[in-house]
Amino acid sequence: MDFPDLLRFSRDVPPFTMAPVRHRWGEASLKSRGQFLLSAAAVAAVTAVVAVSLGHTRGTAASSARPAPTLEAGFATTFVSTPSTYVPSFTAADSDSALDSFLTTFYVVSGGRGVFKLTTTGSQAPFWQQAEMLEVAEDAYERSHDPRLKSMLTQVYRGIIARYGKRWTSNHYNDDIMWMVIADLRAYEFTGMLTFRNQAKWHFDRVYARAWSRDLGGGLWWTTARDSKNACVNGPAAIAAVELYEAFHDTSYLRKAKGLYQWEKNTLFDHDSGSVYDRTYRSGTAITKDDANYTYNQGTFIGAAGLLYAATHDRVYYHDAVKALDYTKANLTADGVLRSEGSGRDGGGFKGIFARWATKFTRDNNIRDYDEWFQRNADAAWSHRNATKTIDQDWTVQTGDGRLFAFDCSSAVVILLASPPAPAQTQAAASPNNALQAITGAIPIP
Repeated sequence: MDFPDLLRFSRDVPPFTMAPVRHRWGEASLKSRGQFLLSAAAVAAVTAVVAVSLGHTRGTAASSARPAPTLEAGFATTFVSTPSTYVPSFTAADSDSALDSFLTTFYVVSGGRGVFKLTTTGSQAPFWQQAEMLEVAEDAYERSHDPRLKSMLTQVYRGIIARYGKRWTSNHYNDDIMWMVIADLRAYEFTGMLTFRNQAKWHFDRVYARAWSRDLGGGLWWTTARDSKNACVNGPAAIAAVELYEAFHDTSYLRKAKGLYQWEKNTLFDHDSGSVYDRTYRSGTAITKDDANYTYNQGTFIGAAGLLYAATHDRVYYHDAVKALDYTKANLTADGVLRSEGSGRDGGGFKGIFARWATKFTRDNNIRDYDEWFQRNADAAWSHRNATKTIDQDWTVQTGDGRLFAFDCSSAVVILLASPPAPAQTQAAASPNNALQAITGAIPIP
């Protein structure tokens, strides 16, 4: 297929006929991504080395014109996409450099065990951030299939086992465990190692059993204290449940995914605006909702909707995902750039979670309308790198040379790996990835 043909793919093509993927992150998903990325084949032709080119204030984004929707019987509301004329500044080689800088700065391997540092000055990132930065390596492996990145998956797992053991239910944050379940399921997809799959199932089952209740209409409690039910656990749990359904062909997980998603939609999703509220809880005899908006909650809602759409072909999920995506673009940005959500704690990594799931949804469904927005965010991030090519969480401010937090810096890597880079003819050949040179050989999981 020629590149001009690629440009004609649009939302009016039923996505489940274009991308019949059983494994959501596997080989078939790469095929779908090849249809989405204009420069993927060309980059491979000109790159001499493995290309690892992945792949709480409110602002208002500049709106972009979009053709009116048309409804086809049996399919989602569709939009005829017109390819953007915008040419991003960042290249595939720049994405390589951002990943290399991130790994050089924050990833440490000792005795076959990999860990992500908390900051540039040391210490280890906490459990859930380890899971999310493991997903950065999985994003990179999805794009390149570089065996050195596959080795990282087992290295990080060994590092997690060394620090936390093989059973994580002593962690009272239910969402922490669900983030790791997702990372493990992706690692299983890429490696085929049953340890990852079985760990994910064991932990999902136990967290679901302790966290689900009929209180507040259903859904999972955020912590074992059972004082609020949050989007940050129910969205990831719905994603994990669909992935477990795919891994085990067990329809009980699909039922759980549907139930968790429906509870979040009924309870925390604003059907008019597309906003995902943060949590609900009891305040005396009253039920209260915290309507704070965070990009990672928008992202996991989109991710769950996208996976359920692929699994069921129910167009309602597609509509929900587009609604949440449009809300994020219009309301959680400043001049179109995803907003800063704080530094040094958890918020700096939220944009990366959003970018991962939002770009996956558009990629899997052959939607081109958001390409330019993703690319402009990637350009904004890359343009504010420091001398070492590390990028902090605020993509409107120059990154400094002082202490930086790993999770904060992960968001820029995700958006650069996930967004279509500049066309191949504007790119120089990439240079070898220095950080990956230190990662050698697959390490067996104990």
